[in-house]
Amino acid sequence: MSSSGRRQFLFGTSGSMMALPWLELNAGTVKQQTPPLRFASFYSPMGFVRDHFFPEQGNDDFLSMPTLRPLRKVGDKVSLITGLYRVNVRGTDVHNQASSCYLSSQDPHAELKSPYPMDRTLDHLIADRVSHRTPIRSLELNCNSFKDLKESIYLDNISWYGPEHVATSMKDPRKVYSRLFKTRSSDREITDLVLEDAANFRRNLNQQDRHKLDEYFESVREIEKQIERLNRYYEHHGKAELKEPENGPMTRGEYIRLMGRLLLVAFQTNLTHVATFMLAPERWGSPQQYHELNFTKSHHGLTHGQSNETVKKFLVQVDHFYVSLFAEFLEQMDAVNEGDGTLLDHSIVTLGSGLGDGEHHTMNQLPVLMAGSAHGRLKTGKIVQCADETPLANLWLLQAQLMGTGLKRFADSTGPLDRLLI
Repeated sequence: MSSSGRRQFLFGTSGSMMALPWLELNAGTVKQQTPPLRFASFYSPMGFVRDHFFPEQGNDDFLSMPTLRPLRKVGDKVSLITGLYRVNVRGTDVHNQASSCYLSSQDPHAELKSPYPMDRTLDHLIADRVSHRTPIRSLELNCNSFKDLKESIYLDNISWYGPEHVATSMKDPRKVYSRLFKTRSSDREITDLVLEDAANFRRNLNQQDRHKLDEYFESVREIEKQIERLNRYYEHHGKAELKEPENGPMTRGEYIRLMGRLLLVAFQTNLTHVATFMLAPERWGSPQQYHELNFTKSHHGLTHGQSNETVKKFLVQVDHFYVSLFAEFLEQMDAVNEGDGTLLDHSIVTLGSGLGDGEHHTMNQLPVLMAGSAHGRLKTGKIVQCADETPLANLWLLQAQLMGTGLKRFADSTGPLDRLLI
């Protein structure tokens, strides 16, 4: 193996290899390899309390805002983007749109087989281009601890292969761990049986239903391909030293931190470079227990009562809680040295919401934070003020281009949000 290969692997006496993290001796090579770029989109439901999130005109210190103060340790690597909006199709449920269309915002006048402005979401358009680099195509994570899954599927997923074809998110940390670090030969047999049965069923379907079933084939086959890639990957790579999650009670904060830790390890070990992460589902009827905040409340209910100062205080605490957990994840990314910077420097990480205001269901002035500089190409530590009603799709188009998709347009974009570029 070449000297550059020896810099990336350690050999055991049995001939096995273990992958190493980025080492400083890489800097001595003639041609230094640039670390891969990672993409993650975090979603917080139902917007944020505006006067605790957005600074007043003329105040450029967005980290002074109560909800954003937890970001101070990594504030120089975060930007607040203002003026963004999403298309809203009147007459259809606003919350269903807010989450399911957050990463697509497709033209509602296009010929889509959905009541909402949805299409293949940004994460999958990126994964289409970069998934050859990693054994796992993409991760869809969701910190929804509710057991009464009675709400719409649109409220519980921001990642979609296409209209009405959800990329189902994982909510159980043990299953995420199993997907990242365990493989089973029997899984292939299971997928083969599923596909064989579906193929027989397909013969009796009309053309439209056949198309839907073909999409299902694609997603099931992707599971099989992932298992094969992981098996090949672990033939030559060591597994991360991360304890398998136990089947025990966790507080709300512990749950989200553990899911974040799993994502961090997946990025750090290059198991995947694309991920979505829902901090909570959109508009959920049941109350949520916030152990660290010492109360059990309906997040959705709180958003509709924020004109009451007592209710608003509870809602501000929830906002602060979620931003604090996001900040912890960014700090952990920034603590991983990689190349000429950190894992965070070699990433694009966004936190946002599909609603600008959860009380009035507005989709303008969306709350959006972006962290990481994408190899030093993005402005950070600033407020980036866009003109009112700048399409959110402009931001997604820029991120898609930075991730190497080659896209010239995305949904209702009018052009990439170039003012974010250095």
